[in-house]
Amino acid sequence: MHPRQRLTRTLACLSLPLLLFACGEGPSADPYANGQSYPWEYRADGSVQPQTLGAGTNTLQYEPILYAKNGWGPAEKNRSNGEQAAGDGKPLTLNGKTYALGFGTHAGSELRFSLTGGSTVSCTRFTAAVGVDDEVGDRGSVVFQVYLDGVKAYDSGTMTGASLTKTVDLSVTGKKELRLVVTDAGNGISYDHADWADPRVYCDSTPPPVDTTTHHLEYVAVDRAIKVYDIDQGYTLVKTVPMPSMYGLRGIAANAVTDRLYIPYWGDRKDPKYAGQPTFGYLMAYDLKTDTVLWTRKYSPSIDSLSITPDGQKLYMGSGEEAGGDFWFVLDGPTGNEITRIPVYKNAHNTIVGASGKRVYMASISSNYLTVADTTTDKVTLKVGPFFTSGANSGLRPFTVNHAETLTFVNPDHFSGFEVGDLTTGKKLYSVPVQGFPWKDAAWPVTQSHGVALTPDEKEVWVLDSYNRYVHIFDVSGLPGVAPKQIADIDVRDPNDANNQPKWVNFTRDGKYAQISTGHIIEVATRKIVKKLDNTRYFLQVDVQGGEPVQAYSRHGVGYGGTAAP
Repeated sequence: MHPRQRLTRTLACLSLPLLLFACGEGPSADPYANGQSYPWEYRADGSVQPQTLGAGTNTLQYEPILYAKNGWGPAEKNRSNGEQAAGDGKPLTLNGKTYALGFGTHAGSELRFSLTGGSTVSCTRFTAAVGVDDEVGDRGSVVFQVYLDGVKAYDSGTMTGASLTKTVDLSVTGKKELRLVVTDAGNGISYDHADWADPRVYCDSTPPPVDTTTHHLEYVAVDRAIKVYDIDQGYTLVKTVPMPSMYGLRGIAANAVTDRLYIPYWGDRKDPKYAGQPTFGYLMAYDLKTDTVLWTRKYSPSIDSLSITPDGQKLYMGSGEEAGGDFWFVLDGPTGNEITRIPVYKNAHNTIVGASGKRVYMASISSNYLTVADTTTDKVTLKVGPFFTSGANSGLRPFTVNHAETLTFVNPDHFSGFEVGDLTTGKKLYSVPVQGFPWKDAAWPVTQSHGVALTPDEKEVWVLDSYNRYVHIFDVSGLPGVAPKQIADIDVRDPNDANNQPKWVNFTRDGKYAQISTGHIIEVATRKIVKKLDNTRYFLQVDVQGGEPVQAYSRHGVGYGGTAAP
């Protein structure tokens, strides 16, 4: 064949659909006798997407061929090579056994296939029976070779028409391309009819790739819904989970060991149907992985702010500031069953379990002492104070503790600022009033300073000012020897919501952002407001990786001792 004719013939085949057939010339009188070469070539169109391999057994002739060439006529599907025309072969036959499926080729051939299945499939094994087709008798001499990603993985050695059929069985795990090659064994291509009989690729189902990114999510509870924001994406709303019966919220706590989120709330307890019955409140347990409510239980006389041990096994919850409850519930975390009660003082309110998990801190709104109990015995071991009092039954509102559990920072009733207590000796160390902002007298509802939090590095304390609608920032890095010093003030007045009073503050675990109950998100480094979310006191951070909660943090603005965020 003239070289120019061969090039034209080859190029013409490049646009053929994915079906093997010949770009033939006229037949030769005796092509095998004189060893005449008749190369044939096919390339898949670039639009072909070889992604049809599925879980289980895949017979290769039903898969897209990416590239093919053949030494004599076209390569054939489910028949021997035959002569120069397409479809002129016989049934594939090796040593008297006929095969319904496979490829009939001729020495100087190559077939290429993808081993890449869908996103949930990984291919593991390739098998085939190989030999010289019976149609040439005992003549011909070929070598079968298999290449995986360009590397030879199998070589049959020289086989003739008299050779026994050989079996190819190869691992293809992790490989992307399969190449089936037949050479002429170095003595020309006469009678070299080579069969790839019953070629199969075996694939397994694989789970979708696991997302290893840690997503830092803010869980925000509002009346009748739980909302989830992506902190890393500028607090973008990820989802809203409706909770029609959940309103009158009183707290929020989470634990990544048990994948639980807990929210105490009043709900419908004032419904006339409960008239004459003992007062109560609800506690709801929510699965962070499935977004489903696991259980909801009632507790009397009421419910209030709660905290959870690091292992998720114990919940400590006040029995209600508004109901006069004078004890803390100790509950089993998984079931909500009551384990015991810790008697403290009436109007039981805020609760923090320390970082060690060994101590729980309890504040009543009618006592100016912070009560400490051992979580092993659930017995009171220390009272810290007395803190500022404005009269009978004045007590403590929000408070926080440092990571080492040596210091507490409290908001006493009717006090503009905060006080510092020693959790080792039980003594009050400092009284720190806010400077430079108007004081509203004791008639101001509840207390002027309601909200206190440590930055995670424990260098600053942020205190809220409900009357002036400001955040006041104090340097506490010198404690316990050096008194806190007021260093900055942030205006959080909202012209669109003049009655929105800041009442709670917390930080992201990395210390980049502060969130306050008015919904303002403040960038800590610049002291600038960067976002506005929901008006609520009930929010905390949960870190999720691959759909699994890996860390959950307190809502109480506790310190982390300067340790880096996970």
